[in-house]
Amino acid sequence: MITMNPGAMRQGLPEPEALKDVLAQFQRELPRLNRLWRYYQGKHDVLARSRLPGLPNQRLANGFPRYIAQVSAGYLIGEPARYDCPGEEAGAKALRALYQAADADSVDLEAAVAQSVFGWGLTLCYIDEVGQARLCALDPRSAFLVHDDTVAALPLFGVRVLDMGGQRKITLYLKDQLAQYPDPQGLASGSPTRYPHPFGRVPMTEYRNGQDAQGDFEAVLPLIDAYDLMQSDRVNDRMQFSDALLVLTGVMGIAEGITGEPGPGAMDRLRQERTLALPDSEAKAEWLVKNPQERDVDVLRRALAEDIHKFSMTPDFADERFAGNASGIAIKYKLFNLEQRVRMKERWFIRGLRERARVMAGYLEKKGRTALDADKLCIRIPRRLPVNELERAQALSLLNGILPEETLLDNAPILPSETPHNN
Repeated sequence: MITMNPGAMRQGLPEPEALKDVLAQFQRELPRLNRLWRYYQGKHDVLARSRLPGLPNQRLANGFPRYIAQVSAGYLIGEPARYDCPGEEAGAKALRALYQAADADSVDLEAAVAQSVFGWGLTLCYIDEVGQARLCALDPRSAFLVHDDTVAALPLFGVRVLDMGGQRKITLYLKDQLAQYPDPQGLASGSPTRYPHPFGRVPMTEYRNGQDAQGDFEAVLPLIDAYDLMQSDRVNDRMQFSDALLVLTGVMGIAEGITGEPGPGAMDRLRQERTLALPDSEAKAEWLVKNPQERDVDVLRRALAEDIHKFSMTPDFADERFAGNASGIAIKYKLFNLEQRVRMKERWFIRGLRERARVMAGYLEKKGRTALDADKLCIRIPRRLPVNELERAQALSLLNGILPEETLLDNAPILPSETPHNN
């Protein structure tokens, strides 16, 4: 978390030295963020591996980082978030309409992926060219939120750094205005260009991935590197096995001792006839090979893969234990660790969604639309899991006569509207 003393704000803007300090904090974080993004893109450290000339040098990068991040983000926000506000239905309806026009569901998914990869995601509320409120996801490698250094860690302002042809442009997103600095060298002198905005709060929102803001696959990067090296060496061993050396004992060489022909001609004849004539019984020919221990290597590969799944709390859906005939409750037990991790992510994600709702509520109030108290908003993120419809139907039949008919119909596997009609 990037912090600043709120006393360093002057006339709504941070002092030049304070702004330089938060930019320096961000620069120190950039190498980590770039490495996590590189791994998510499949550009692992093994791709820079070098070996002696003449030796096979396969460099295989596995897809664990992308798999872990996408499974986690998809499980968290695969279903769109739902917003309700008892007693203020008109305000909740206005907020849902605003989100629908801004394509909030897609923006939320982008922010969830960034949360899984980098340890936090960012979204920005902005006004488009026709004056409507819109949303977009920001790259955490070019934007960040600055908090105050109190225990409340309230947002002070957001920063976006753009590289435009080698020259950086810095934009600050404050509670009631934007401030643009065209040249970072001019931070200590000169005034930025200011533009008002109608949100009434900092329009940039952060979605942390827990208190430590760590990426979902960041803790298992050493295991991922070990898996890359093991798989690469496995292929290298197979290539070296096919390039085995022919060892001749009691023979000075193929040309002198076997065919009497010059070296290249003897090799061509050997490839065609596939036979060797040795001069006496003491002479012999054999291949010098390295016998690969495939079983041991496969055991190590499975152990590394299992550790990656276990410590990242991401199940292996290709595992035979996820059989198609498993019951719904059995699948839930297999997803227990993922469910617990995603529930922790969900709390922080909803915290960000609520702050964004406060920003949008300020916009609705400023525009004279239906007011909404975002603190009373009920935000739910549903998740859809495979269920055993037969078990569900049997449980409902046992509850027939105990629960109201409407409750039974609402929980039925096949709703009345989905029942096919007979002609």
